[in-house]
Amino acid sequence: MDQQTANILLELGAVLLFLDAPANFNFGIDCFSWRTGPNFKGLKLIPPGQHFVYYSSVATAAGGETAGIRSGFWLDLKPRQVVVKRWNPAMEDVFDDAEMDAEDTERHRINFRDFDRFLGVYPLLPTDSDPVSPYEKWLRLTTHITLAIAKRILPKSGKISAMSCVSRFSDVDDARGEFRSRGRDQTEISGADTAASTGSSSRQHQNEEAGKVEVLRLEFTPIDIKRSFPSGASGAERTKYSIDKSYLLRKVLKDHFKDYKELLGELQLSFVLFLIGEVYDGYEQWKVLVHLLCQSDEAIDDLGSTLFYEFIEILIKQLEAHPSDFFMDALSSDNFVRANILLLTRSMSDRTNPAPGNLHEALEALLSFVDSRFQWDVRRDARFAELEEDADDGEYAPTIA
Repeated sequence: MDQQTANILLELGAVLLFLDAPANFNFGIDCFSWRTGPNFKGLKLIPPGQHFVYYSSVATAAGGETAGIRSGFWLDLKPRQVVVKRWNPAMEDVFDDAEMDAEDTERHRINFRDFDRFLGVYPLLPTDSDPVSPYEKWLRLTTHITLAIAKRILPKSGKISAMSCVSRFSDVDDARGEFRSRGRDQTEISGADTAASTGSSSRQHQNEEAGKVEVLRLEFTPIDIKRSFPSGASGAERTKYSIDKSYLLRKVLKDHFKDYKELLGELQLSFVLFLIGEVYDGYEQWKVLVHLLCQSDEAIDDLGSTLFYEFIEILIKQLEAHPSDFFMDALSSDNFVRANILLLTRSMSDRTNPAPGNLHEALEALLSFVDSRFQWDVRRDARFAELEEDADDGEYAPTIA
């Protein structure tokens, strides 16, 4: 961090006091997490803007350490703002703001510098193993997430929990597997001994039965990807728009968003909820939006240089996000991403109307990235699919008498 940036953050950086946190506790903000020490009291020099703070307990057994269920809260920090949170050991979560003593909280807010030597520094610098800093990763993943989008989708309290978050997917009886993070790199914060899902339907039932855990509702935009044709459509229209989701995409944009950037913001927030918050319903909404965008051939004519171009840029950043067993388990169990990139690639090559040049460049960058990172040779897949279609339509294709 250069001196100018340090001076700006010293002047404008926000502070999070996180009081009474247990030692040996997983604590993270945005794209980085630590194991807390006995003197941990929070973080300082936090850049103004939106952030996701999360935490989980750590259990030690003969087989090693196991992380507990991840919980956290979303923050929109103003310059020089001081936020005070306090750990509730009985609930193994932070107290609600309304449960905290207002005078005590205000006293800590005014005298926050008393805790300065016990505060970790927000991770602005790259680590030894990664040239991209955690803050830069966070900015790349949240370019289109506005405060309005976060307020619309997240619970009013801003709280997020892998156990108690529910959404429109919570009533879907599916066969999703159990995905758990098997641990991220833990890095101690130096100085002063400080270190700074399962199926949703069953989860919601358990929460309500227990009567002790707040059910946190995520208000994702309702999109029925299986019904993508107009009401009263002819047989030909039903066939066309069941394959090409352009009608549904345009309707979703018209009915639910002021502009296409808001849809991309929901795509990003869904991904962050899944990748960092470990909320599986976030993955479900992300899948729906990826399906919708990769299968809307006709809409590329008028949205290719804007929505689709920015979508591909976002998808690359999401797929190159920091390593996560949780994410990779999901990709390997339900590899819809490769299939959808193939559909988008074939759509771009088979077009009657040429796609914008910047979109071709973005797609080539995506194909090169997934080939290098995941060994997905989508270009080869597209060639094979084209050869198979040519064979089906050729001289020796089967005929119907």
